[in-house]
Amino acid sequence: MKTKKMISALALTVCLALGMTTGSFASPVREEGAAYTTGVASVDQHMDAVAKVKAKAAKAAKKAGKVEKDQAGKKVRGTSASPAAVARPVAAASVPRTAKPAGARGVMRNYNPVTDAAPAEPMAIKETHFQFRETLLLRPKTDMIVIHHVGIPDGDTSAAAIHRAHLANGWAGIGYHYVIRKDGIIERGRPLATVGAHAEGQNYHTVGINVTGNFEKEIPTPAQIHSLESLVAWICKIYSIVPGPSTIVGHRDVNSTDCPGRHLYSLLPQIRKDVAQQMNRMDSSYEDKLKKTNFFKMSRKEREAIIMQGASVF
Repeated sequence: MKTKKMISALALTVCLALGMTTGSFASPVREEGAAYTTGVASVDQHMDAVAKVKAKAAKAAKKAGKVEKDQAGKKVRGTSASPAAVARPVAAASVPRTAKPAGARGVMRNYNPVTDAAPAEPMAIKETHFQFRETLLLRPKTDMIVIHHVGIPDGDTSAAAIHRAHLANGWAGIGYHYVIRKDGIIERGRPLATVGAHAEGQNYHTVGINVTGNFEKEIPTPAQIHSLESLVAWICKIYSIVPGPSTIVGHRDVNSTDCPGRHLYSLLPQIRKDVAQQMNRMDSSYEDKLKKTNFFKMSRKEREAIIMQGASVF
């Protein structure tokens, strides 16, 4: 009896050493390693077996939905993430960071208020210091100014009220760069150097100015027109824009809308002429101002105003 047990134990040891055990002796294994438990007789057979197992596993994985494609056509492996996590909706006011719109060179860059700020306007601007839901982008070029009105409601509307309304819509914040109140006060919206959100398809190269009121019904106040012309003249000076029908436009010129209302839109030809005259006066008086200027006694805004005024002369 002892001799039989010894022989059986010896036979089992030999079988294990030769890799010839049956499934009843093998511990559970992954499919990729199953070939190692079947007593493969040659390298070729082993490779064939492994290839078959891998092909079977890949087919099963594909059938189970472990290989999916996202909206861009790229493969997203694994099923741990929910479909909502794989394809997240983009916010209404989001701007693609890799977009290359007309006039843009390379990838769009985030706006840095320290290094990217536009020259200060040489006029009174009421700063608002709004906080935006998204990081703003640096506008790649500027060759057009778009004039808007609030529309509804009628009357006076602050930049802060517009900012709150745009946030409530799920947008990044106020889309205009300036808001001109009934009394002529100019309020800051977005920083001047940033991409706005005021004219669909045209935001990458334009500055947006909103004159408060509903100018389908109302008439712009003289104070509003005076501030609008002065502001537009300086923006044209800063960005070397030549005033004209293709550079100072109403919102309706670039999108399907009644904005900026018929009573303001009808004034645009005269506004363009007045802006051109203001810019000519800036150039002609530059050398006289420079002779009388003591830069050490001027504020930063005053210095920048003098420098920007002469930018087109030199």
